Amino acid sequence: RKANLANLEMASPPSPSAPPFPPNGVTLANLQNGQALDAFYLLVCGVFVFFMQCGFALLEAGTVRSKNTKNILLKNLLDACIGAIIWWAWGFGVAYGDSGNSDGNTFIGTAPNNGGPFLAVGWAGEDSQNNGTTMTLWFFQYVFAATAATIVSGAVAERCALEAYLIYTTVLTGFIYPVVVHWVWCNNGFLSGAFTEDKDKTILGGCIDFAGSGVVHLTGGVAALCGAIAIGPRLGRFDADGKVVPMPGHSAPFQVLGTFILWMGWYGF
Repeated sequence: RKANLANLEMASPPSPSAPPFPPNGVTLANLQNGQALDAFYLLVCGVFVFFMQCGFALLEAGTVRSKNTKNILLKNLLDACIGAIIWWAWGFGVAYGDSGNSDGNTFIGTAPNNGGPFLAVGWAGEDSQNNGTTMTLWFFQYVFAATAATIVSGAVAERCALEAYLIYTTVLTGFIYPVVVHWVWCNNGFLSGAFTEDKDKTILGGCIDFAGSGVVHLTGGVAALCGAIAIGPRLGRFDADGKVVPMPGHSAPFQVLGTFILWMGWYGF
């Protein structure tokens, strides 16, 4: 019996050893000079910012009256959906179309390299990047654009027709916000003090807006103010004597939960 066991042990193949980790010493940090790590970091931050759409939806749904809950939630959902299509079709191109071109337009992005980022036609073939940087940057900038558009939904809640709101979203996401992005964040914008190397192209050296306080929040806030002024107060908000009539929101838990989600999402900026 001992001989049979010895023969069995000799005939059994050795157990495979685990491969070294990481293989060949490759880590995310040193892959392609850190570009893959940058892409991963942008992707995580982009997910945080995109989750702010949930925060906006809960906060606004809890602030309006129950009869308008579905309307405000639909507007928040369509902001993200329509914004993604517009940002893919031309928004990102208007913002960063000629980025890296020393002779690029200082006011608005154009379409170099057979289309560049417009409809993503310039990202195919040899111009594509296997580290995901380009597509991650697109996603990161898209969620910023969606945030700027959603800021207005709360300012015009309960008094803006859905059709008019969709027109506004298209105009802001496709024609206003990306132009402001090109001014401040593109490396040849006339207000880009941080990225435009030739300061002669800038006005007074440009400005620095690292986290979007001006590009995102000021643009969305001004649009919200204009919308609120144009539409006016909600019907029944004031009585015949001009006194304020209370219109409390229907869900305090939604308001608090939405605030916490927005708080967390701001760390993505």
